[in-house]
Order: sequence, then C-alpha cells, then structure tokens
Amino acid sequence: MKKQTYLLVFGGCALAAMLATSAALTAQTYATGDSRSVSQPSVPGTCETLTAQFTSSKVDVSSPTTSDDTTRIQDALNSCSGSGKAVVLHINGSDNAFLSGRLTIGSDESLVVDTGVTLYGNNSYNSQGELIYVPNSNTGIYGGGTIDGRANVYSFSSTPRLVQTEGASNFIADGIVLQNAAHPNLYIEGGSGATVWNVTINTSPSTKNADGLDIDSITNVTVNNTNITAGDDGIAIKTNKGPARNITVENTNVYGTHGLSIGSQTFDGVTNVLFKNDYVYGKSSSGTASTDANAINIKTDVDCGGLVNQVTYQNTCIRYAKHLIVVTGNYGSCSGTKGTPQFENIIVNGVLSENSVSGAYEEFQGYSSSYRADVYLANVKLDSNTQNKDEYANMYLDNVNGLSPSGTDVTDYSWSASGGVPSCSFKF
Repeated sequence: MKKQTYLLVFGGCALAAMLATSAALTAQTYATGDSRSVSQPSVPGTCETLTAQFTSSKVDVSSPTTSDDTTRIQDALNSCSGSGKAVVLHINGSDNAFLSGRLTIGSDESLVVDTGVTLYGNNSYNSQGELIYVPNSNTGIYGGGTIDGRANVYSFSSTPRLVQTEGASNFIADGIVLQNAAHPNLYIEGGSGATVWNVTINTSPSTKNADGLDIDSITNVTVNNTNITAGDDGIAIKTNKGPARNITVENTNVYGTHGLSIGSQTFDGVTNVLFKNDYVYGKSSSGTASTDANAINIKTDVDCGGLVNQVTYQNTCIRYAKHLIVVTGNYGSCSGTKGTPQFENIIVNGVLSENSVSGAYEEFQGYSSSYRADVYLANVKLDSNTQNKDEYANMYLDNVNGLSPSGTDVTDYSWSASGGVPSCSFKF
C-alpha cells in the first residue's frame, strides 16, 4: 500500500503531482439515480373482478387439485387489454385462493391481488418459464395479496421465475407480496421505467439462485420501501441484454440475502445507480442465515465484465453480515459477453456495521494495474476492518474509523465528503 501526501508547492514536480491529485479528487461523481419524479403509485380502476373458488388449504400442498383458474384469469386479462384498468382477484367468503399456470399481462392493463387473497402457481407453470409474464408496457401488479410460487412444497423440474417482465416500459409492482419462488422472485428486464413500491418478497435464504429482485438492462427504475428475504442477491443490477442506468434503491431492507449487488454481468455498462437509506441483514427475521452474507457487493470478471460507473451507496446500515464492502473485478463465477472490468466513481458514503459474523472483511480489487478500481469511502464505521485480497485500487478515504485498504498496487488518498456515519434503527 502507498499513502500519498502532497504539499502545496508551486513549481516543478510537486506542482504536477498536486495537479494530478487534484484531478483525481475532483473526478468523483455522486449517483442521482432514476431521472423520473416518482411517487407512490395509485391502483388503477377495475375492468373485471374474479372471485376465489378455493381455500388456501386446498392448494398449498405438493399436489393441489387438478382444476384451476388459469383459463378464466387469462380470458379476463385478454378482454381487458388496452383498457388502462385491472383484473381484480377478490376473496369470496371463506374462499381466498386462486390456482393458475402461466399468465400473460397485456398492454395497458394490470392485475390486482386483493388483501387476503393468494394466487398460487400450479404444477405446470415451471415448464413455461415463469408464473406471471409481462412482455407489454404500461402494466402492473398491485394489491395487498400474495403471489406464491410454491417452491417450498413442490420440487419443480426446472427453475421458473415468479414474475418476469421483458421489454415492458412503465411497469409497476405496488403493495404485492411475492413468495416461495424457485428462481428469481421478480425479474425486470429491458424497457424504460419501472417502479417497485412497498413490495414484500419472502423466499427462504436457503433457496439457491432465488434472487429477490433483478434489474437487468433497463433505464430509470425506482425501488422504494420494499422488504426482501431471498436465497441469493437481495437486489442485483445487471446487463444481460443492454445497459442498466438511472436506478434508485431507497428505504429498502434485505434479509438473509447475498446483498445489494451490482453484477455479475456488467458488459453493457452499469451507470448512475443510487442506493440510499437501506438496511442489510445477514439473516432473516426468523434467524435463517444467508448462504453468502454480503452487504455492499459489486462483482464481475473478464468473462462478463464492463464499465461500472457512478455508483453511490449512501447511508447503509448492516447487521449480521460477513462481506461488508466488496468491489471485485475477479469474481470468478460469471457468464456473458467477455469484457474488461472497470470501476469508476464508486462512492460509499455513510456505513455502519454491527454484529458482523466471524471472519468478516472488506475487499477492494480492481482487474489489473491498467484497470484499477477507483473507490471513495467516507463516514464508514465497521465492526471489522479486516482486508481481504485488496489489489489494483485507488482508494480515497475520509472518516473511515481505522479502515486501511492495502495490497498490491493499492494507493490510499485523502478526500473530503459531507455527511456522517448513519444513525441506524435496526429491527432485530
């Protein structure tokens, strides 16, 4: 590790060094996130109401009744397409459940699952890729009810996603509960404009590859006031089909996941991502530990790497985690289009960690001496300052409470940032 201190000397090499350092220190650009002005969505008007004909006890088993609601729900959706309104799934006395295979939401329509209602996936939707498919724009999923993938009680032959959008601009998920997914719970891919507001995701931390929310190849996304328990990344931002940019994740809690993540696929570029006022817990509220307890997590490698630029984690509260802050260009488990991992304008301002698990550490790892990671840390108070495999990094430090990155081709600089260590109100 090299520590750099420069004196204000006018002339010769000292002035050149000062100017070079000044340029480096003014290069940082905080993320601004979603360029839209976003507020809590309003539930659309009703096009058609369907009443439940099952109770949860009849379908929440490994072999539910063979009759289901697929046709009548899909017919209602088809008839309401283009209306700007919603098909509502409604409770009917003691009947509070719907059972369905794959459903497709058409343009300019939404699905509302009322409070007290659960829409369960049947035993065949896994072969079709997802339970709810959204390939159209101006769509949404609303309501205080639940969409249940039943991966907790049924062994699927494949790994279907629970809800999948594809090129669906102006998609909204509001108030819904998504649970028991066999693979990612909510996968938003392509298009422009998505809002995830007050959503609850509840899938066991032990369910392999069951990300909470994947944000892939899309511009302008806001995630707000959302709670995620899942078996892989809590939130993952990636670029499988195009760039990902202008994304805000705020006031959100993740439990027992693999963290608030960028990557691993970054080959089309990740730009302007703001994480703000978020909580990361390394275990679920019931005590189930994450299988890889990451918190702040930026990961890629040469098999799927690209430019990650202007990413800000602002005021992050962490408990029960192991990998507290990780930036790595040598992730080693990545597929996609080959490219060079590059990290620029990575700013972590305001972090508090408590009750970290044994062996907790931080890691700052650029790809090579030619592609060093530029990471800015300020107002950081961690209960473990252990470093792991730091290399190829320019580290800019302000009020980091003893954190001292070091390793091959790692240089620590000073910089000045506003704010302070966050005051955290942990739930458990």
